Amino acid sequence: MAITATKLRVDLYRVIDDVIKKGVPVEVELRGRKVRIVPAEPRDKLANLIRRPGVIVGDPGRLARVRTFDEARWRRKWDKRLK
Repeated sequence: MAITATKLRVDLYRVIDDVIKKGVPVEVELRGRKVRIVPAEPRDKLANLIRRPGVIVGDPGRLARVRTFDEARWRRKWDKRLK
């Protein structure tokens, strides 16, 4: 996000709050030169997630037992097709 120095002066505290909360750097342009405002500590990406209760329909305990992609089995099958 790039803003002018005038816009920064008007909304200084809001811009700083956004940088802290979202962790997204802000570029400020003054007389054709740019500077960047960045948070001092990196923000945890998972902290931005919004809790959404009720999204998983059914028993969430079953998720650990769900069959996933078996790469070894796929490779054996693929290798047979290549021969």
